[in-house]
Amino acid sequence: MGFFSKFFGSKEPRQADPQEAVAVEGGPADFTSAVLMQMRGENDAALAAYQEMTERFPDDNLAPFFAAAIKAGSGRVEDAVAVVRSLSQRCSEAEQGISQAIIQELAAQLSDSSQHGRIPGIAELIVSFGDNVKAAGFVYEAAVLYEIAVALLPDRANVLHRLGDALHDLRLYEYAESVLTEALKHAPNHWDSLYSYALLLQQLGRDEEALPYYEKAAVFNPDHVNCRNNYGSALMRTHRLEEALQQCTAAFGLEPENPFVQINLGNIRYLMREPDKGREHFLKAIELNPEHPAAYFGLAAVEQALGSPRETVQELYQKVLAVNPQIAEAHHALGTIYAAAANPEALQHFEQALALNPNLRDLHRDYAAACLQLGRRAEALQQLKLALEKNPADAQVIETIAGLEKDGGGVG
Repeated sequence: MGFFSKFFGSKEPRQADPQEAVAVEGGPADFTSAVLMQMRGENDAALAAYQEMTERFPDDNLAPFFAAAIKAGSGRVEDAVAVVRSLSQRCSEAEQGISQAIIQELAAQLSDSSQHGRIPGIAELIVSFGDNVKAAGFVYEAAVLYEIAVALLPDRANVLHRLGDALHDLRLYEYAESVLTEALKHAPNHWDSLYSYALLLQQLGRDEEALPYYEKAAVFNPDHVNCRNNYGSALMRTHRLEEALQQCTAAFGLEPENPFVQINLGNIRYLMREPDKGREHFLKAIELNPEHPAAYFGLAAVEQALGSPRETVQELYQKVLAVNPQIAEAHHALGTIYAAAANPEALQHFEQALALNPNLRDLHRDYAAACLQLGRRAEALQQLKLALEKNPADAQVIETIAGLEKDGGGVG
């Protein structure tokens, strides 16, 4: 299968040597008997057979590969991953990816029609191998293993889902989408694929597209807390607040001590202009998880809406950054607060926000306002021009630029 050619390069796989398959079958231990033992759970005997084959045929990939699967299943995951990486290196030196090599050698072993009935069982061994290494945090290696399993069972939604989910974790979004849509083509009601695809679309900012998949997933499994909560989040981001409240309230009923549910409910209440109710949810989220930056960010927003003292709001945004200094929105908010107090610390927060996410809404405009507040007219003009590039129809920005240029604002 060519899917991971994008991962490992587009080299054509080498031609199989018919003697390789014959040689493995001809000795005291052969691949077919070893893999059958493994499928029956006779792992010690299978492992011994694979080790014997590896000694007799050091260039064979299947024996060490399936031996590694046994090791992973017995808790020796790091040893198994080391084998996969070693095989991958050896294959790359032969200008071939490991997935291509394993698939090719399996094809040679299973070419006889009498062997075809064993393909699902062999694929399940590889899927279990992938599950074991992924559970230990080796997502890249798991994706390679799932790729091999998909080549054996290309129409199995549960196998395709595993590959798509691993690719999503690896942020290979385009690849993940193609695999998950393939899974849904074969099984339109496969719950894991529905939910994973909805999550992927939401992460890509395609909330409207995600909604029908969330809706279907929620119908099939109404008691899945994260599904209901993420469905509510997607509805909130598309401004369907009443429906969002319904889904997140359902999630709350299933798991009231879930901080993510509390945060979503807080955000919804804030957007519904009920900041006092939002405050309750954010405070509860902080009680449940004192290290969750989104809870402090939401609480800062509702305190600002409720007219709380500037110092209170400022401290909350500072807490966000203490937990996670990489949140651009918090730097933006703090910059605005400092600028209102003519505090030059505003500038460093705007610079941080720009470095983290230059596309934040109104960031250039607010940075320009801060520069003007602090008497830095040339920098203000520069930021306003950047703001105008992003929104050429912004009348206020156009007017401010004209005023600055008329007054000689291009000179600091």
